[in-house]
Amino acid sequence: MNKLPEILEKEEHVVLGDAIYFPDMEHNFYHQVPGVSSSNIRRFGQSQLHAFEEDNDTTPAMKFGTASHSLIVEGEEAFVNDVVCLTGSPYTNANKELKKEYEDRGLTVITSKDKQTIYGMKEALIPEGVKHLSASKGEYPEVFNSPFERAIFWWEKDLLLKVKSDVLRYPLDASSDPKSIILVDYKTTVDCSVRGFTSSIRKYQYDLQAAWYKRGYERAGFNVVDFLFVAQEKKKPFASKVFKMSHDDMTAGWLKLEHLLGEYNAVLDGKEATIYNSPSIVNVDLKGWGE
Repeated sequence: MNKLPEILEKEEHVVLGDAIYFPDMEHNFYHQVPGVSSSNIRRFGQSQLHAFEEDNDTTPAMKFGTASHSLIVEGEEAFVNDVVCLTGSPYTNANKELKKEYEDRGLTVITSKDKQTIYGMKEALIPEGVKHLSASKGEYPEVFNSPFERAIFWWEKDLLLKVKSDVLRYPLDASSDPKSIILVDYKTTVDCSVRGFTSSIRKYQYDLQAAWYKRGYERAGFNVVDFLFVAQEKKKPFASKVFKMSHDDMTAGWLKLEHLLGEYNAVLDGKEATIYNSPSIVNVDLKGWGE
């Protein structure tokens, strides 16, 4: 096994199969340390240059997603510890200073309206979604100290990869195999209809995310029986639905990811990164556009 970067070597970790588990790695630290993530490689697949050079500023939508994850996936205690709600206008000097202070401490800052919406979403989540996102002691492998937001790192050749899953748990059918798990990811969306969320899967390459997560936990020695998305709309009536990824799509996704990792390594070795994966000079032909 390759040697961990020094910043990771100092953290408490456990070797699991061909991967390494960090039981107490906090969310902000995870994003700061070395390792290629699912979102990073998917961005690379869109534009190599942006994946290496882009500043990933946190948008209000991202903050809303993080806050909703805290409550709906991890529960009330995590929400209280990790999320702060500012009352009144966000444009006052006092609230601007408070916001910066909280964010410097690694907290997620949302508005009162967002908080009300997130609690409404929690109440409206369908039972099937609640079941898949919940995991009490004994419903997930005992090697993990929690089923939520577990950090796994592994190598593909000399490239360090990482993943932090929303939920890992045993299948709901109570499989007797302690190595068989399912991975569940919670997504907020504007449309959880079959057509709408399938479109989101294609647009945001969630199939590659599923394949990436599956690979990480397989390298850790687990059999990933299924990967599911619990998708929920952000506006009333806060409709939700569970989407199960096909293994064929995840297999095809990993083949694409292997190709992207090869290209990623090539850029690290000195190859010029492409911009939106197209030539620097592009011939424009508008015929057929919008028809």
